[in-house]
Amino acid sequence: MIFALLLYFMPTNAATTANMQVNIHNITQSSGQLMVSVYNSAEDFMNIDRAVFKKNYPISKTGTFAFSIPALPEGAYAISCFHDLNNNGILDKNLLGIPSEPYGFSQNARPKFRAPVWDEAKFWFSGQAVDIKIEKW
Repeated sequence: MIFALLLYFMPTNAATTANMQVNIHNITQSSGQLMVSVYNSAEDFMNIDRAVFKKNYPISKTGTFAFSIPALPEGAYAISCFHDLNNNGILDKNLLGIPSEPYGFSQNARPKFRAPVWDEAKFWFSGQAVDIKIEKW
């Protein structure tokens, strides 16, 4: 009886969390680092200082690079990443402002003459894997 009462009064709105498996495809050079940022709102999207997760991963092989982000609550997210080939910590661009290093976004959002907006890159995370293909412009 007491156990049943405890169950009755337990909060039921506890957020469900899961590890987010991310697979970055099309890595063509086995050097540099993969710079990854995860956002959970339109207001914060593409502001690296407001990412809910950010990490740099050394790259030592071509193909697909997989990693896991621990304990994220279910919800809307967007991911941006780029392959920093020369390890300078920034996405290099040419004189016209076009990225010269491979980059990608969740939902494989890839508008041609601008960065994607939140609605193009966002997805609802509830435990599934996320696949992103990186490419040069």
